[in-house]
Amino acid sequence: MHTSHPALRIITALLALAVIITAWIMVIDTGQGVEQRQLERDGVPVTLLLPDDARHAPGVVVAHGFAGSAQLMRTWGLALADAGFVVALPDLSGHGRNRAPLDWWNDPEQFQRDVQSALTLLGEQPEVDAERLSLLGHSLGAGAVIDAAMDTTQPIKAVVAVSPGQSEVTPESPPNLLLMAGAWEGPFLEAAQNLLEKAGGPGGDPTAGTARALEVIPGVEHIGVLFSPQAHAASIQWLAQVSEISPQPASRISPMLWWLLNLVGTIVLWRALAPLWVDGDRLRLDTAQAQAHGRTRRPLVRAAISGALATLLLIGIGEIIYLDGIGGILVSPQFALWLALAGGIWLALGTRPPRPEWPDLAWGPIMLGVLVLGFGVMGAALWLAWWPPLHRLPYLPILTLLILPWAVAFATALQGRTGWRGLGVGLGVALITMVTVGVAAAIVDGMMFLLIILPLLPVMLALPLLVSRPIQRPWADGFALAAFLGWTLTVMFPLI
Repeated sequence: MHTSHPALRIITALLALAVIITAWIMVIDTGQGVEQRQLERDGVPVTLLLPDDARHAPGVVVAHGFAGSAQLMRTWGLALADAGFVVALPDLSGHGRNRAPLDWWNDPEQFQRDVQSALTLLGEQPEVDAERLSLLGHSLGAGAVIDAAMDTTQPIKAVVAVSPGQSEVTPESPPNLLLMAGAWEGPFLEAAQNLLEKAGGPGGDPTAGTARALEVIPGVEHIGVLFSPQAHAASIQWLAQVSEISPQPASRISPMLWWLLNLVGTIVLWRALAPLWVDGDRLRLDTAQAQAHGRTRRPLVRAAISGALATLLLIGIGEIIYLDGIGGILVSPQFALWLALAGGIWLALGTRPPRPEWPDLAWGPIMLGVLVLGFGVMGAALWLAWWPPLHRLPYLPILTLLILPWAVAFATALQGRTGWRGLGVGLGVALITMVTVGVAAAIVDGMMFLLIILPLLPVMLALPLLVSRPIQRPWADGFALAAFLGWTLTVMFPLI
């Protein structure tokens, strides 16, 4: 058994465990002072966040964007609740817990109605002043809140549109419009600037509902803007002004810091302890055999060839079969199909794993469990819709199986490559995948949204690789990676 420096590993593990415990204590404290309720109106699940002392308080509906969820907006919602607002976080049609399929092709007002349902529910709460309601939305949700505000009988104090697309606005409607975008999300920033011009330009009178402004958040892109303290503060200041309240000063460190510390602590804990149970002689033998049989030869060349051919094949398949929404879910099946094609080609080029062994059946789920504990469990308490509702569960094994060939090929290519060599190959494969998938996303119907989240792909690959490196069993490593990506695709994209 590999037991080098066991005392140092134990000390490292204890320190990592202390970090994890501290992070969980702080996350539990994050919920202090805010009551949470789970309600539903017109089939729209809504999470309510209420300050403990809420009495006749102003309310805000906070709407997520495409492939988002109520949970994704929770950090922003907590900031608003800390400032004295009652916050309604809906799951829009096709997303999260909402069982209604997304049907925006035939029903372009679907999200607008979802927002209006959440607004009605919010105004009915006894703690809420129904005369002081506002709306905030991100991306696709920004358009939904603008449309909802312009077509509702309920009095709306203000609208905050974060990372908006194109919408119809006027100098008078919607009332008191704050536009916001990250400095690193060019098309959305340009759209916000165009909307500001159509809305009459900056200025106006808040008491007359004609105030308009644009807030550019430095150093963030389309997803990062959701967790920016500066973005939260700007929205609180705008909404507090029109709601005539004095917000409480921010007193919390961003909950995302504790999630990040928990993730790092979990990986360090695993990396410290896992080698104690791994047979070092087996690792050396497997590495020698892989090199002797050429299974790990030219990984970047093979990854590039397989990625390029997979993109061409997917484009060709898309000309024959309409892939957008295939299987009843958007984007996920197309991405998983690309990975299946690329993985099959990569394996055919000679990157072939050794035969699976019985221990793989144990190590694969164990590594997946480590990823779920580090990434998903605390994430589900803060910002991730990580636990799939029952109606989404059937997608998990299908997507995992489609991704498995690519994941196993990737794990095989890294076999025996440790330290900087392994990091370089892993980063190279991630960049190659970003480019070749990006080409497919730009051409194949329904995959365009992948272009926005592709920068997250290296992170999504790095986590399973950090967990799998001490084990180096391509089938177990590949299963953990495939299941982790499959799980993410299952919970992320909307059902139709």
